[in-house]
Amino acid sequence: MAADDGVDSHAAALTGTVVTLVLVCTFAGNLMQRLNNAYWFSSETTLAIFLGFCASLPFCGWKPFERVFTEEFDTIFFLYLLPAIIFESGYDLNQKDFFRNFAAILSFAVIGTVISTTVMGAGLFSLAQAGMISGINGTSTKEAMKFGSLMSATDPVATLAVLGNLNVEPQLYSLVFGESVLNDAVAIVLFQTVQKLPDSDQFTLTWAQTGKIVATFTGVGLGSIIIGVCFGVFAAILTRKFVRDAHPHSEVTIIISIAYLSFLVSDAWGFSGLMTVFFCGVMMSHYAKYNISEIGRETTANVTRVLAYLSETVLFIYFGFIILPTVSSSCDKQAKYEIDWPFVFWTFLLAIIARAAHIVPLTLLLNASKRSNTAKKTRISMKSMLVMWFAGLRGAIAFALSLTFEGPNRKFIIPCVVLIILFTNVIMGQATAPLLHFLKIRTGVILQPDDGTISPPSPGDTRERVGVSREASRTRERPASRERAVGAIPSGSTRSSINMMVQAFGERT
Repeated sequence: MAADDGVDSHAAALTGTVVTLVLVCTFAGNLMQRLNNAYWFSSETTLAIFLGFCASLPFCGWKPFERVFTEEFDTIFFLYLLPAIIFESGYDLNQKDFFRNFAAILSFAVIGTVISTTVMGAGLFSLAQAGMISGINGTSTKEAMKFGSLMSATDPVATLAVLGNLNVEPQLYSLVFGESVLNDAVAIVLFQTVQKLPDSDQFTLTWAQTGKIVATFTGVGLGSIIIGVCFGVFAAILTRKFVRDAHPHSEVTIIISIAYLSFLVSDAWGFSGLMTVFFCGVMMSHYAKYNISEIGRETTANVTRVLAYLSETVLFIYFGFIILPTVSSSCDKQAKYEIDWPFVFWTFLLAIIARAAHIVPLTLLLNASKRSNTAKKTRISMKSMLVMWFAGLRGAIAFALSLTFEGPNRKFIIPCVVLIILFTNVIMGQATAPLLHFLKIRTGVILQPDDGTISPPSPGDTRERVGVSREASRTRERPASRERAVGAIPSGSTRSSINMMVQAFGERT
């Protein structure tokens, strides 16, 4: 039978391959969960990368597939896949733990990303000037800072999967999860800000340029948050006054459409769409969610999880698929990529150093600021600090940003990023469970309705609790009603103002 008119056979073959791999990854992932234990945990991230790599073997060097993957995926990633992942993170957020540790999360995500970018950028620029690496321009600091900002984007999917399934202490999970979500948006804003600097080969970063970067970065961040909050409030008002007794599919459509619209509007206005859609999701989860029917809430939660899961799976399958064309000369027929091993080595070493350069001092400062007896109980332990440092895996954001690099060093940068992501996710990600066991960090923690915790009496008990889903970890304190949801965020003028706005509008209409 002839193919339908207007259907690209290459695109159809690619789509069929991706759908098949998603199905196999989902099925194999469920089987793999039975083999996980407190001492060894394999995430679906590693499985997706492995399946993508295996699927790429028959297509090695086939030009149609190389064209589709290299030229179109960065647009697909930023416009369709990433917003779904970030929105689900905000909409399904455990607000109580997140806002309880908000100061620490914000410090690690914002200040930490800036420190990491500076350390990596300065280190790589110095090495390039000394002629020790060939992947970075040694006459201009712009490229080094751009690369440092993209390499500062952490994506600890494998680590979060382990922490969530083993039910570690809420503070540790909240810190790693919260930092990873905000860090993605912060790294992208920083990358785009540096990208706007002059392209001169002799460009040198001055104090004036630094001040401009800080001002732009701050303005974009605050503007993105405000837009997200406004769209969240709009969704709350709309669902409270104008969407009553609606069908669940209509409620789901309204919630998802407003969220995606917030992303598009923010991006069109020059702000960070990812940061906007995250805070829009947080606001919707806090207000709009409880204005729709119970079936609508459950359906919306399931739909957002499915979209986020599909996006993550497709992303890492693609990453596995692209490994050979970027690191193997036999698959790279056009010789577009080249591996500079000293560049890879120094980048990985500086990434580790840069991670420690902000995790350690910020943790010590945050702990020092907690002086009261009550606050001392919430200090970050040294074991948790070590896990946070170890959780600095690189992933989707770093890879997608590397695809946008232009210039002669692109051929060195993309293979370097691919190799570092591969190592951190496959090696360091798989070592998370043994690290938790080695550090004797509590697992199997169960929160009671009164916010108490129960710890396993012995390490042996943690094995019996393996298999508890990540969802259970992220929704330990999910409120059951709108009234309880209001208490999930600490009291303050912002919450009170928003409540008054929504209530006043409802009374007038």
